[in-house]
Amino acid sequence: MTGDGDGRPQPGPPHGRPAPGDTRPAPGDAGDPILDQAFDAGTLYALRAAVAAHATEAGLPPGRADDLVIAVHELAANAVRHGAGHGRLRIWRSDQALLCEIGDDGVPQAAKAPDAAQWRTEPGHGLSLVRQIADQASLRSGPSGTLATISFALGAPGPPFRLDQRQLDSCTILAVTGPLDLGSAGQLSQTIERLLAETPDLKLVLELDGLAGWDSAGLAALITAQQRINASPPARMILAGLPGHLSRHLRQARLAGRFTLAGSSAAAAGTLSNEP
Repeated sequence: MTGDGDGRPQPGPPHGRPAPGDTRPAPGDAGDPILDQAFDAGTLYALRAAVAAHATEAGLPPGRADDLVIAVHELAANAVRHGAGHGRLRIWRSDQALLCEIGDDGVPQAAKAPDAAQWRTEPGHGLSLVRQIADQASLRSGPSGTLATISFALGAPGPPFRLDQRQLDSCTILAVTGPLDLGSAGQLSQTIERLLAETPDLKLVLELDGLAGWDSAGLAALITAQQRINASPPARMILAGLPGHLSRHLRQARLAGRFTLAGSSAAAAGTLSNEP
């Protein structure tokens, strides 16, 4: 999300237009919204149901559809609690993505403080979660209120999930192909647990060139795997060949620092093999 060093949302361009340098299509470029729905505290349940139905109809896989519902709910709840008490959701569909805007209408003039149009961004208010599960996210505020924009990619059908294991020098290469999601995350976790049990000093390279994408369950499996490796010294793990859009997502979600990244499996294996 867009913000300064203390996490506060920043003023941006007029509602509905991308920020300078943003390559996402503006909502108007994708035609009329597929969902345009007002909400308040009493209708968040109906909003969640509508988002779930449209996400599934648009082709998001189940895990990503659930992620979209969570993200929209968190942002709408912020609008209710810290904005005007009500707002509006609009969703556009393009060939590549679902683009969602969640906005409030500011707060009543008599109640306005200097920063009253800005939603709270402290940890625990859901915005960090949104940043982790959306492919792209931004938040901007102004006199007319606050507008959050999130996008979820509609990936083309790809290969099914598969894990392939091989050895390179003293390292185990575990190649991940296809989507790492609610249906496959458990398989990755179980495989890494097995490898650790077999080789306590495991030097593991997760080869991710063929990774099609992840949902929140898949990303959580990667984080959990890294935590498990960290808790089992001298075991080590490096993520190799992470596709560019997923690498950017890790950085935007402020999660890249949790992992060691390498451009290729050969580079990762060289690093691990040279460690004492």
